[in-house]
Amino acid sequence: MRYSTVDRAVLARRLVHSLLAVAPVYYLIPVDLPLSPLKRWHLLIAFFVAVALFESVRLWRGVTFFGLRPHERNSIASFAWAAAGITLALWLMPWEIATPVLIGMGLVDPLVGVLRCAKRARWLQVLLPLVVYFAICVISLASLTTLPLPELVLISVIGAALAVAAERQRVPYVDDDFLMIIVPGIVMSLLWLAL
Repeated sequence: MRYSTVDRAVLARRLVHSLLAVAPVYYLIPVDLPLSPLKRWHLLIAFFVAVALFESVRLWRGVTFFGLRPHERNSIASFAWAAAGITLALWLMPWEIATPVLIGMGLVDPLVGVLRCAKRARWLQVLLPLVVYFAICVISLASLTTLPLPELVLISVIGAALAVAAERQRVPYVDDDFLMIIVPGIVMSLLWLAL
């Protein structure tokens, strides 16, 4: 079966999205790096600065590349929004919450795209991503915390609902890749800290 350039670009974007699910590997890096006085968070800031500089030059020069959506030619690309969300999640959210949020965004956002392109029923485009995100949250939180089951389920339900809503809701000038990380992450963090 042959794929068009558009199909390959969509596939490439979805594969890159899926790689976001490995972002929590950041927590395996020692807080104090062997090259004193460098800290782990310095790497995170360097990552974001590098992406921001790349995106600034890309916008300034009007450069496009394979996988970039047409409307991103003159606006901040989704990868830059995702980098901002990843940076904020890894830096400011409890790691027990940032982990399922990042894995959830990395796997559920491409799933939504596949369901939408396959023209699946609208209810399936909502229900399946909700179930997958919920399962990711439950498994992650059960593995990383000692939360009682009712609280764990509550945080997971709210996180899944907010993530899917953030993906579906169009907000001017802000990409869903950022919103899918920040919206559920903030609310889940507040709930986790309150329980």
